[in-house]
Amino acid sequence: MASFTLPADPPVAIDRHRDYADAFATLIASARRTLWLAEDDFRIADLGSRAVCDALWAFFVHGGELKLAAWRTGYLASDAPRFIQLRDRFGHRMQLLRVAEDCGLAAQGLAIADAQHYLKRHHADWPHGELGSSAANVALLQQQFDELWVNARPESAWNRLYI
Repeated sequence: MASFTLPADPPVAIDRHRDYADAFATLIASARRTLWLAEDDFRIADLGSRAVCDALWAFFVHGGELKLAAWRTGYLASDAPRFIQLRDRFGHRMQLLRVAEDCGLAAQGLAIADAQHYLKRHHADWPHGELGSSAANVALLQQQFDELWVNARPESAWNRLYI
């Protein structure tokens, strides 16, 4: 298992699925104020894992705010119960949106912590990417995230029915 530390400048290359999930967990654990996350469905990032959800719990308890955009909702809705529990508890600190398939934007992974650190994946089907702290890369990824956010909408699959 790879071990990652932040800041990572120059960027650290990621080429394996496990390394991507480990880098994602490291980035989440480093966040203090803001997290912007975009993924196809967050399965490759292992968003529902105990380590990531424990880090998110600490992040929310200390006042952190999360923006999350996904192209597909199935994993979070049905296979990530820890994350849904976090949403139930800290929903006031989260904005969860679904990116429309027809918006013209290709699914890729990107995560930005506190507008300082980033993790990006170049294609939805591959773990190849990088973890870094370059201000120029963070700014570019923030612009890409803003474009995704404008093309995203609320998703009912993430809401529980309390009957």
